Amino acid sequence: MVAASSPSPKENAVNNTSNGGMRSVTQVLRTLDYLATCSGAGVTEVAKALGVHKSTASRLLATMRSEGYVTRSDVTGKYSLGIRIVELAQAKLDQFDIRSYARPYMEELSRRTDETIHLAILEQDKLVYVDKIDTTHLLVMRSRIGYRISPHCTALGKTILAILPKDDRDAIIQKTEFQRFTPNTITDPAALKEHLQQVAAQGFAFDDEEHEEGIRCAAAPIQDHSGSIIGAISISAPITRMSKQRMEEMGILVKDVCSRLSTSLGYKAR
Repeated sequence: MVAASSPSPKENAVNNTSNGGMRSVTQVLRTLDYLATCSGAGVTEVAKALGVHKSTASRLLATMRSEGYVTRSDVTGKYSLGIRIVELAQAKLDQFDIRSYARPYMEELSRRTDETIHLAILEQDKLVYVDKIDTTHLLVMRSRIGYRISPHCTALGKTILAILPKDDRDAIIQKTEFQRFTPNTITDPAALKEHLQQVAAQGFAFDDEEHEEGIRCAAAPIQDHSGSIIGAISISAPITRMSKQRMEEMGILVKDVCSRLSTSLGYKAR
């Protein structure tokens, strides 16, 4: 038997460099994630969050600052996300073809309802808002493009979950934290699964003050030529403008519009 040869000093140096590079990448990503959760943080706070020495955090932040990924306040000395992150986020949004396809249908809904219209997709088990048309009314929603949330508490999320393949749906529900946002939020997995059966049967979903108190929504899914769910559109309004009866009417309306959008993408209903 021939004994396995040990790595040469050169190979060890390459491996160590590779491992160090991976650690640096991980630290950069963790720094971005941490800064996304706060309004600003100093070197000491970042070092503590990463579990590294202050000198390491300082060098890391200085490099990220030079590339525009973070910025530093001259007043407080704290770091926050830089404009480069905004540019990357916009570039990512521009890559979503669904936005260009859906926009005319969103504008139609906006004209017909004069309410807030959202477009969202499911990404990594989270609902992500990728486009929005605001209402002209003074009372508006606090939602924003890029906002991520678990799908259990919104009409958009529920209408997507309802028509996913069962195994995919169950896997997402199993990983969902079921945070309670209002007294109406569904926080029981079994109750959500039962609710989704009704959503699937009617072809649209409601959010009756489940994510934000005082706000009601109706949403319907968008499917492509393969039948895959690629997103959803919703109509949202304060309860002062969205009675339960009007919410039903909005559900039928958004279902019709999303059905036409899906057909334009090649979807053929069974």
